[in-house]
Amino acid sequence: MATGSRQQRKKSSRPDEPVLSLAFSGSSPDPRLVKLVRLLARRAARKAYLEMLEERRTTRS
Repeated sequence: MATGSRQQRKKSSRPDEPVLSLAFSGSSPDPRLVKLVRLLARRAARKAYLEMLEERRTTRS
């Protein structure tokens, strides 16, 4: 019985705390997903650019 009342107090002690939700409600894409896609795109572009520079160095030598 003590664990049940402890869990109940734990749930009701923070009513203003935001709830983490993986589902985004709205017509626009989830901003977290947009940030992730931009980060991955920057990494891929940086990698492709560095590979291109390395390829140019090896062909000139």
